[in-house]
Amino acid sequence: MKELPYFKFFPNQWITGSISFMDLELQGAFIKTCCFYWSKECNVPREQLKTIIPRHYVSLLNSKLLKIVDDKICIKWLDEQYNEFKKRSKVNAANGRKGGLTKANAKDSLSIEKREDKKRKDKYQNDNLLKLQPEVLKILNNAK
Repeated sequence: MKELPYFKFFPNQWITGSISFMDLELQGAFIKTCCFYWSKECNVPREQLKTIIPRHYVSLLNSKLLKIVDDKICIKWLDEQYNEFKKRSKVNAANGRKGGLTKANAKDSLSIEKREDKKRKDKYQNDNLLKLQPEVLKILNNAK
């Protein structure tokens, strides 16, 4: 999958949410965690998080801004966005394949039409030549 370009961030939720009551250092650790988590496609082991924000790891867990599930961190609102992104990506890929097939089919049908037109023209010309042949033979015979 291609790199995730961004995650939705709502300043109003940040300013009015429970994180705004935490110290600025912890807020910074959380947003750093969110960025890292997103860049790793929402798949970060607990041990890796400990190395990224060692001083704030326990405080973030206690704050309930993230949790540990199956020894991996989980940030619910980012997981929801990631799942939306994956669904949209699959739909876009499927639509792209359909569009590509449609264009290819259209090209094929155009070339089929051209071949059929050519066959019709050739048949028309051959039929007309056959009709004219006796008259042309008469003219040639009379010219002798």
